[in-house]
Amino acid sequence: MKYKINLSQCMIVKNEEKNIRKALTWGKSIVCEQIVVDTGSTDRTVEIAEEMGAKVFHFEWIDDFSAAKNFAIDQASGNWIAFLDADEYFSEEDAQKIIPLLKYLQKDGKYSAMPAIIRSSLVNLNDEGKPGSFATQDRIFSNNPALRYQNRIHETLQASAGKKHVVFDATDRLTVFHTGYTKSVFEETHKMDRNIALLKREVKDNPENYNAWAYLGDALFGNEQYEDAENAYNRVIENIKNVFSQERKDLIFSNLLKMKFLRRIDNEALIMKAYNQSVECNCSTPDIEYWVGSWMLNHGKEQKGIEYFELALNKLEQYQGHGVLDVAAELPYIYQTLFEFYYKSINHAAEAVRYGVLYLRVKPYGESVLKGLLQLLGNGARDEKTTEAILGFLFKLYDFTKAKDKLFLIRVSNKLFYHALEQKVYDLLSEEEKAFFNQNKQSVYQN
Repeated sequence: MKYKINLSQCMIVKNEEKNIRKALTWGKSIVCEQIVVDTGSTDRTVEIAEEMGAKVFHFEWIDDFSAAKNFAIDQASGNWIAFLDADEYFSEEDAQKIIPLLKYLQKDGKYSAMPAIIRSSLVNLNDEGKPGSFATQDRIFSNNPALRYQNRIHETLQASAGKKHVVFDATDRLTVFHTGYTKSVFEETHKMDRNIALLKREVKDNPENYNAWAYLGDALFGNEQYEDAENAYNRVIENIKNVFSQERKDLIFSNLLKMKFLRRIDNEALIMKAYNQSVECNCSTPDIEYWVGSWMLNHGKEQKGIEYFELALNKLEQYQGHGVLDVAAELPYIYQTLFEFYYKSINHAAEAVRYGVLYLRVKPYGESVLKGLLQLLGNGARDEKTTEAILGFLFKLYDFTKAKDKLFLIRVSNKLFYHALEQKVYDLLSEEEKAFFNQNKQSVYQN
């Protein structure tokens, strides 16, 4: 039996002329239709969407994201829906994985009979286009009347009361890239001001809605209104028994500690009070230890900072939650910090090597770390046996089919006056690569 897949792409928009083309491009080849619900654009968003063949609908904005999104779902004819915002997209490679995945799931009775959600990874990109934090999101789901968005703001996809749904974890194969949390976007669109206004209205109407208070803290934090954000978070912490989501508790405490770091709070007792409260709440996010460690290092408490960084790494290995993670984007910094600490410590060469290798796996052209690592491995010896052993080690870290990697290793070896290793890597260059190197030797060494 063949399983017909019709994927509808849906989004709600307002003044997204800068993003709408990209938002409608990633899915063009895999979706059966593109539903764009405009909530009051005054720029060329609607015109561009119509030019690109999208079905454009209009929805009068009523300060309710769920209402607008559910209206968009009601216009979709596909049996599956991909609901990404205009500032989100899948890579071309990941987009091509979606239909085969849906066909695979459709063969499983539970995914065809019950409301189904596919969970993806999400990467928040910063102003430089680099990962700023990582999370998970539910962006693809079956077009089932029992699945709809809930909450006026910070809407979540939920099944109707009494209805069961299934979630397929595709975080290892699908990633949504999100550009909407950059500082420049907030300054340009005033989205954070809008969110703060909506959330203030929500907590005024429902003062015991502690999830709304937590979201208000998030929005105030993102708007750099740190004192107000801390007050909102403290109100939640005083009533933490009414917060049922572990991810929500994790984010409250990690943001609270991050704020204390950013505000340069010079009081270790306050840091440890917040940390101990997070422990009492069984918080599992490694971000908490990361921000405590960062505060310790920033205040000259190196040993404590190192201990908390290592706790953060241990928690990251065991982490099974779905919350936002700052620590994932900071791994190169953590590895380098740990490498440098153990590099200068007596009798801790093994730890230094371990963290040096971890660093180079994510930042292979980190020259200072590689130089230190080579010095540790050689331990002052530069005989043939040692040099061969080091070369074998480098084969595990670098791609010797790439000229860039070999030229980088030649440069580092030269700077260490490790001419035996430099010669061995040089001998592995192709004739064409040797000609290039000999013609550009000075620039290779200086880069």
